[in-house]
Amino acid sequence: MSSDVENRRRRFLKRRKEKGIASSMSMMGHLGELRDRLIVSALAFVVLSIIAFIVYEPILAFFKRPLCEVPESLLGPQGCDLTFFKATGGFSFRLKLTALVGLAAASPIWMYEIYAFVTPALTPKEKRYTLPFLFSAVILFTIGAGVAYFAMPRGLEFLLKIGGEGLTALLGAEEYLNFVGFMLLGFAVAFELPLILFFLGLAGAITIEQLKKRRREALVGIALLAAIVTPSQDPYTLLLLMIPLYLLYELTIVLLRIVKRRKTAAA
Repeated sequence: MSSDVENRRRRFLKRRKEKGIASSMSMMGHLGELRDRLIVSALAFVVLSIIAFIVYEPILAFFKRPLCEVPESLLGPQGCDLTFFKATGGFSFRLKLTALVGLAAASPIWMYEIYAFVTPALTPKEKRYTLPFLFSAVILFTIGAGVAYFAMPRGLEFLLKIGGEGLTALLGAEEYLNFVGFMLLGFAVAFELPLILFFLGLAGAITIEQLKKRRREALVGIALLAAIVTPSQDPYTLLLLMIPLYLLYELTIVLLRIVKRRKTAAA
């Protein structure tokens, strides 16, 4: 095991040397570079979080919009205003919300820092797929979060209505933040799964035939995942996640078939 780790380290150093990056750099030097890139990522997060803290009102309005689209009869006299139950609640909520926005806004920067650190150690074949992978990951993550945001009003309406007549909601700011955060992140991560399947197919870990044969199991798995990710679990929200995921599953099979044909033609 130790010899394998040492061989990997030597290949990593050799590839970086071939790129003209710190030819005499020791392991401590690489750790120093990693530290610098982490510092850049952290500074980007802090700066963007501060900016979000300053321009807080538009962010709050965007954040509350799904709740404000719920029928007023389900929200009670406070409407879509959120409540907090301690003196520091408002400040704590503002910090958490702007930190989430800062983290999301800084994601292109820390993804670039990871890419810049890892790329010199990759083979030419691996490098060919790195940028398309990152680009696709960002696109799918954004689409997933967008679908969640679009589905949220219906999901909230279902949850607030299911208690029956005579009940109105008094939503706490922290509770609503957790709900929105979990749903956005859950949908966004779920949309990354077809991309993972695609690259597993490229690596030969799974085959097109296996994916075609396991369609039923995939559909059941997607349904279970949708039930876990959607807090409301209403049919509308479940289908909004299930249908795109299954279509992406089928698209993965098509793309793998295209790649396979090109490889066969090139050979």
